Amino acid sequence: MRLREIGIGAGLGAVLAGVVAFTVPAPEPAPVAAVSAAKPVVLPAAASAPRTVSAHPAPSAARAPAQASWRDMHAKFVRAPSLRVFFYDAMRHPGDGAYYYATNLLQTCELALKAGSDLSPSQREAAAQLRQRCDFTPQGLEDARRELHAARHLDLGKDALLGSMFDYLAADGVDGRAAMLRAAFEQGNPEVIGSLVAHALEGKLPPPAPGELDSTARGTLYGAVLVACRLGADCGPDSLRTLELCLQQGWCAGSVPAALAQGLGPHFAVLDQVAAKAVRDVRRGDPRSLLAPK
Repeated sequence: MRLREIGIGAGLGAVLAGVVAFTVPAPEPAPVAAVSAAKPVVLPAAASAPRTVSAHPAPSAARAPAQASWRDMHAKFVRAPSLRVFFYDAMRHPGDGAYYYATNLLQTCELALKAGSDLSPSQREAAAQLRQRCDFTPQGLEDARRELHAARHLDLGKDALLGSMFDYLAADGVDGRAAMLRAAFEQGNPEVIGSLVAHALEGKLPPPAPGELDSTARGTLYGAVLVACRLGADCGPDSLRTLELCLQQGWCAGSVPAALAQGLGPHFAVLDQVAAKAVRDVRRGDPRSLLAPK
């Protein structure tokens, strides 16, 4: 579940290749993150609708009656003792976020299966837990990838969660993007929200000090992860996101915020402030300050 930078135009094009994979960021340029037991994001009643909405309003309208339909699929994903079994069940019963979670889990399991031997004891334990949860052999993972690519019924735009990404990409102008972002707020999936506001969050962080170029060490890539956690994603002990941070970065703690505080040091406080402000905007249903710049 690797989360890539979300931007407008070419930058937001990475949503479809990367936000479908939302995990913990790799050391440099790709932000990453995971999905877990999400709590509903409760918003106030909508104000007057923006003047312009999506360039393709029909798919959004079709999804409106089932804005929270992803939650059942999400609960199955979180409870699944075997992500391999979950994957094939999701492929047999597409919809309600099935493709979102199916593609995400393949990224997580690839990370676990490719873990090297030069790891600390804590990282080895995290890798072992992820491999057990994945329940894939290397060949089995390749077979699953082929299954996903060969699916003739694959229509990502109809997936409840990926569809929100398509709607945002297709939105016309600032008003359209604001409308689609607020629709994602109302849909309530923390990972989708985090991915859509990721690029805007980066712009709210202070610029690097002279000679300070490592975006991972400064926490630039982790805003979306922290926002998702603050909105109710499962970021506690033994969650996929917590284990991935331990395995990838060696930041091993009882939660994602604790691991980020450990790894980012003084940069964490600034990141946490930016994430907290974003969460307040989401809960108020105010998308304007969280739109990615052109």
